[in-house]
Amino acid sequence: MSLSQRPEFANPVQRETHYKLAEYLSELFEDAYHDTETHHFYVRYGSTVLEISNEPFGPEDSVVTIMAYCVQNVKLEESLMVSLLELNHHIPFGAFSVVGNDVFFSHSLFGRTLSRPSLLNAISAVATFSDDYDERIVARYGGQTALERIRDTGGFRRRAAQQGGQGGRRRK
Repeated sequence: MSLSQRPEFANPVQRETHYKLAEYLSELFEDAYHDTETHHFYVRYGSTVLEISNEPFGPEDSVVTIMAYCVQNVKLEESLMVSLLELNHHIPFGAFSVVGNDVFFSHSLFGRTLSRPSLLNAISAVATFSDDYDERIVARYGGQTALERIRDTGGFRRRAAQQGGQGGRRRK
């Protein structure tokens, strides 16, 4: 994993957390990818693609968010939205969200207390939970799982190369 461009940080904890993430992810995953434009990291865990970001939280901390691309281009129906909200109420960690026609699952940790075991546990939990629900959602509401989408589009690196390094930005 390359950190070819030095990112700007809002505080020392965000800086320290960024380099911890780079170290931990390179140790835990063979194919961890660092986007030098957004400074987010991407890993594949089972059939799930995860985006790991590190954003400032106040003047003295940061928040690491592990986000799974659960289902893309899903048909948004009221029953799906209600089901996701009900799941959010009952699950012990993380939450589903919808942006456009895409469903995500994410969980956040504070950067100041980030450790290798807590990161691995969070990655495992988010990926497992997303993997448990992605195929159920696709079967009922359509769309594609993250892995299907990668296979259809050629993956992040190919899209980035085709777009001159501008591909794969996080949707907001």
